[in-house]
Amino acid sequence: MTIRNKLCWVGIAAASLWITARAGTNGFYIPTFRGGPGTTSSLWETFTVPTGAPGNRPNAGTDLSPVLSQWAQGALITGTGNIYNMTEAGMFTISYSSPISPLGLVVLQMRTFGTELDYNSVRLSYDGGVLLTTRTETDRVRVGQPGTPGSGVFVSSAWQWDLSGRNISQYSISFNAAEHSLSFDSGLLDVQAVPEPGTLALMAIGAGFLVVGLRRRK
Repeated sequence: MTIRNKLCWVGIAAASLWITARAGTNGFYIPTFRGGPGTTSSLWETFTVPTGAPGNRPNAGTDLSPVLSQWAQGALITGTGNIYNMTEAGMFTISYSSPISPLGLVVLQMRTFGTELDYNSVRLSYDGGVLLTTRTETDRVRVGQPGTPGSGVFVSSAWQWDLSGRNISQYSISFNAAEHSLSFDSGLLDVQAVPEPGTLALMAIGAGFLVVGLRRRK
């Protein structure tokens, strides 16, 4: 084992307690549409497949069908269930085929440790093309001093796409690490379907009855 690899393993061991304490969904938020009609959520916190198929299904949520996969060679699963690659920049995809369609809003939140993601690489692809969006940073915590074993940065980020009007029910989201030594901690995917015309009509009727009722009370 080379000196560099030994230092990487020392780093993993030194950071494990920090990862246990700070891992998970720190900085993640609840989208305003979650829990409404035609919405799903999928949470990944513990991974079992470091590279390739069959990928990783969500550990929790209302939809366990999406698959998160990492494709760069050399990755491993840490003792805390993260996907870590000490030699290559990680390459990830989330594949999604919706049980509800067409889709409206999609919110993806991710948390990493060590090396950060290449934020410019995050994109949603579907049959009609590719959609980019802006990133919102929701949490950042530094551990240790830069350059020392076990040091790094916990970062939580969020992205949102509006797929309304595109008649999309299947898509994939791809993203890469900026370089080696990224530890992928967790991901959270929230999806909202566009209400069908009949549903919208019923909602409008319900709102109308509510207005009439309020007026009568007055």
